[in-house]
Amino acid sequence: MANGTASEKRDCLLRVDNIRKAFGDQPVLRDVSLEVDKGDVIAILGPSGSGKTTLLRCLNFLERADGGTLTFDGETFDLHQTAKRDIARLRRKTAFVFQSYNLFLNKTALGNIMVQARAAGVVSSLAEMRRYIGRSIETKTYQPKK
Repeated sequence: MANGTASEKRDCLLRVDNIRKAFGDQPVLRDVSLEVDKGDVIAILGPSGSGKTTLLRCLNFLERADGGTLTFDGETFDLHQTAKRDIARLRRKTAFVFQSYNLFLNKTALGNIMVQARAAGVVSSLAEMRRYIGRSIETKTYQPKK
C-alpha cells in the first residue's frame, strides 16, 4: 500500500491470488498476485511474451488459468473452475478492451472503455464514468503503430 500503513482501511475492488497458467510445459504466469483499490489506475508492464495479455485473458475467463483466485467487488471466483453463469455475472460488472486491432480509431482511450461500460449498464455518460472511477482522466485518441 503506497504511502500508508497496514492499519488504514482499504477499499479493495480487485484481488488476484496466486494465478498460474502454462501452455504445455511452458509456464507463463507463476503465482501472480495483486490488489487494486477502488479509484486506482494501474498499468501492467513487461516485454513481449511476458504474460501481460495472458493475465488479462485469465482474469476475464477468456483463457482458463491453471490455478488461483479472483476476488472482485467482494465475490471470489476460482480461476480454474468457475461456472458459466458466474462468469457471466462477473462480466456484467467489468469491461475488457482488446489490444489495438479491436479499438475504435475515432474514440479516445476512455471512449473505447465506455463502449463496453455503457453496454453493460455500468455508466451512461463520460461524467458518470469519471465519478465511477474516482478521478478525471485526460485522454488522447488512439494512434496505431505504423
